[in-house]
Amino acid sequence: MNFKEAIRALLSGVLLVIALGPWKPVTSDKPLAILAWIAWMPILGCLLPIDSKNPCRRPFQTGWIMGLVFWFGTLFWLVHVTVAGMIALAVYLALYFSAWTFFVAWLHGRWSAATGPAHIGLALAGASAWVSLEWLRGRMLGGFPWNFAAVTQHRNLVLIQIAEWTGVYGVSFVLVFFNIALWLTWRRLRIEKFSARSWRYEFSLAILLVALCLMVGMRRLLAEQKNGDGKSFLRIALIQPAVPQEVKYEAISFSEQQDRLRHLTLAAAAAKPDLIIWPETALVNGPNHDQESHFWLQTLIREVKTPILLGTLDAPPWFLERDKRSRPRWLCNAAMLVDVNGNWETPYHKLHLVPFGEYVPFERWLPWMRYLTPIQGSFESGKKTVCFDFKGMRLGPLICFEDTFPHLARNLNRAGADVLINLTNDAWFKDSPGAAMHLANAVFRTIENRRPLARCTNHGVTCIVDSMGRIQPQQILKPFAKGFLITEIAWHGREPATFYGRHGDWFAFGCGLSSVATLLIGRRSRAPDSQASPRRQ
Repeated sequence: MNFKEAIRALLSGVLLVIALGPWKPVTSDKPLAILAWIAWMPILGCLLPIDSKNPCRRPFQTGWIMGLVFWFGTLFWLVHVTVAGMIALAVYLALYFSAWTFFVAWLHGRWSAATGPAHIGLALAGASAWVSLEWLRGRMLGGFPWNFAAVTQHRNLVLIQIAEWTGVYGVSFVLVFFNIALWLTWRRLRIEKFSARSWRYEFSLAILLVALCLMVGMRRLLAEQKNGDGKSFLRIALIQPAVPQEVKYEAISFSEQQDRLRHLTLAAAAAKPDLIIWPETALVNGPNHDQESHFWLQTLIREVKTPILLGTLDAPPWFLERDKRSRPRWLCNAAMLVDVNGNWETPYHKLHLVPFGEYVPFERWLPWMRYLTPIQGSFESGKKTVCFDFKGMRLGPLICFEDTFPHLARNLNRAGADVLINLTNDAWFKDSPGAAMHLANAVFRTIENRRPLARCTNHGVTCIVDSMGRIQPQQILKPFAKGFLITEIAWHGREPATFYGRHGDWFAFGCGLSSVATLLIGRRSRAPDSQASPRRQ
């Protein structure tokens, strides 16, 4: 890899970081998101060169540099949790960029004709491969579906409405396809010495695709406005205790945390909400196994006379019995809905745990991995999706970064959830952009499932995201500050599952099959000895 290739990779990574804008305020219009429409072009100059006699020498390493720049630029806030873990995660995630650049360079070597149809094929194959790798990243080794390319456009409400049908992956496809088509159009113009006759297939198709997505999104937004009548509202109080992570699990601070929760809850109850929501692990000692917490919660419920949906750590009796000879440890991160009589049904146990935050990957075989994390022991994951019935509607809980996983929210959609509730604790990241990024990723779950999302955080962004992905400034609690938010969630009544809810990641699967087919076909073809003479199409 030469210096020029490294600079191009570096520039693409920087453009993508700026497009994501991790330092921008939550409610900003994110004008720099437009850079995502050209972010891949510098590195494409290496992978799809104008002169085919000078191909990219090290496409895998080139992509790795772009990936490292992007991930270090958007995950730097993880140093507040684990420096070694952040570095290891960034190095691993950068490999997905490497796989994509290697695929594009390999495909170009076997299909380099500078014609409109050939360029369309390259753009389709490149965009499909990117989506396939995003889906794989979200599933492999536990999955990390964080900061897909589509997330750069989370404030572009018109464009991202297509996620109702394609999931978040459709928006990523449009971005990457546009970048490749734009570069190939420029490449073709250079080869043909700026002949106006060459302004055809690839760029025209890219513009048509974007225009079609915008038209579909606009129609969907207008239809939602017409259906505004007939809404009912759930009045809720979101409690944000803002307990620093450094003291959250210290026994000496438990009573102080309970006092803070009690005062905020009593103040919020004066507004007579239908439901009070606490964030993730708000009650550290779970009422299922801790008698003092049980009594304290029962007393508070009698005072406020309002149901509470709370985050806690749960250890059912069967687990305590099984583990009675060893030191006490938590079973799982949980959410439970407590009614006005102090009773609760089966809690929801978090299904997807955070690596290095809630469990140590490969701890049994690689015990030294525990030194990369600040946690003292690993939680256990839940076994099933759970919805809470409340006043004729079903509440679908998601804990921590579960709202970044498309399939987890989709499972709640299929289980009949009418409202998504995210209980999270972004105090791990202090006042870094991590909390804002978390929200940006979560926006797509509301569009994919057409369900509103209420986010209740201990320390982060407590807010409401409606079913169209809108974040209303008046429905955001001041980040990183102690307080509560009284707001309403619009509910249209029981609605059927969306197309994405019914069919899932069909678009990503289609892209995956297309990529496999491209690999099989490409292996049978031979790379041309020299670049085919361009034809004006």
